[in-house]
Amino acid sequence: MLDYIRDKWHAVRLQAKYDRKLREQVLQLLEQQTPQPVADDPGDWSLAGSGGKSTFDDSARVDLRSQARQLVQTNPYARNILRLLEVYVAGPGLKAVPSAQQVTTERELLTRADKLWMEFLTTNSRHFSYRETARRTWRDGECFLRLFPLPAWPPTVRYVDPETIGADAVQTDSQGVVTDPEDVETVWSYLRIDPTTGELAEEIPADEILHTKIGVDSNEKRGVTIFAAVLDSLSCFEKWLDTELQARKLQASLVLWRKVQGGPSQVNSFVDQAAGSGPGSASRKERYRPGTIVTTSPGTELQFLQPKTNFGDAVPLGRLVLLSIAAGAGVPEYMLSSDASNGNFASTMVAEGPAVKLFESEQQFFSGEFARLWRWVMSEAMRHGKLPDDFFEQVGLQWSFPQLVNRDRAEERRADVQLAEAEILSRAEVARRDGVDPATMRAEIAAEKAN
Repeated sequence: MLDYIRDKWHAVRLQAKYDRKLREQVLQLLEQQTPQPVADDPGDWSLAGSGGKSTFDDSARVDLRSQARQLVQTNPYARNILRLLEVYVAGPGLKAVPSAQQVTTERELLTRADKLWMEFLTTNSRHFSYRETARRTWRDGECFLRLFPLPAWPPTVRYVDPETIGADAVQTDSQGVVTDPEDVETVWSYLRIDPTTGELAEEIPADEILHTKIGVDSNEKRGVTIFAAVLDSLSCFEKWLDTELQARKLQASLVLWRKVQGGPSQVNSFVDQAAGSGPGSASRKERYRPGTIVTTSPGTELQFLQPKTNFGDAVPLGRLVLLSIAAGAGVPEYMLSSDASNGNFASTMVAEGPAVKLFESEQQFFSGEFARLWRWVMSEAMRHGKLPDDFFEQVGLQWSFPQLVNRDRAEERRADVQLAEAEILSRAEVARRDGVDPATMRAEIAAEKAN
């Protein structure tokens, strides 16, 4: 009896010791997962940008990009969305305008900078354009432009397809973008791989790549196509339209219903005779030309069938899908469908307001992206001795974009002239509203008067 009590007591002590160790381990785990005071923190902080997870993984992003590329080639609405963005953001009228940073900046320096930029664009006209950069960014969600500094002027650039930027066998979680372990927004290099084998072909330094991405947060490495929100709706509309067309074909396949009195044998015999074939013939179709006269016996009744497509009932459903596509793209319905018959002039002007703001925001975004390229080109010009070392202190940059709204040019200009005469607007502001440089206009006017 005493041995039993002794063994039981030892078992209780061991269990208590085990429970105490378990509680200590749980507390340590909780302390590691909860914020610590600054004095007790080990100092392994995650600085700006923690590399937050994207909604789409690599495979999903590739699938979205492939679907978007196919739709912009085959779907009229997807193509129209991309075309509208190209025309209003990167279309005719987009150009870089060097501006004076200081009052003492010489006009000759601005002209020289503009000439160097035009030389760069002319030399790379087959490899770079504003429209292609914007189109790649919207369609693929990102655009990689590689910079090649050359011993001779001007430098060259090439586009790098996003399929060739990816993780290799060593850095499997990099997504092809190698960043600072403590700051995901500090990019060190880009991994160019063979898209078929996945083997690393080259590691490109970050200062040789201009990476433009959209549709994601700043601490995400890769972008997402603008069509991600409308891909399902575009496919749904195509399926709906195909269903309606098939229904019309099926409902119009029977145009005449002949009712013959008698047994099955009489019906088959009549069909054979009407088809112009004898027994055993596989042909059961009867074709009537326009103006054909049909003569039947009293035992035969003819009933012409009119297809009941109910297409009018299905139209609201199709328009609802189009509205969802327009909402996802951020454009009004009449811009998506190129049909403004659903609204009057006043409602159309109101509807285009959000779209105008969308185009303006895209213009502002790409002005910053193109400015990065402009500064790199000007830096190369400084390296080749074509510009002074203090060039960026003397010269800045402005961008002229396509005009978004132009209702009544004569009336608008007349209003601007009246505001200038009333000293509400300056003459320089009136010139800027017309998309020209006031200093250039004053110089040309003075030269014309002198002649």
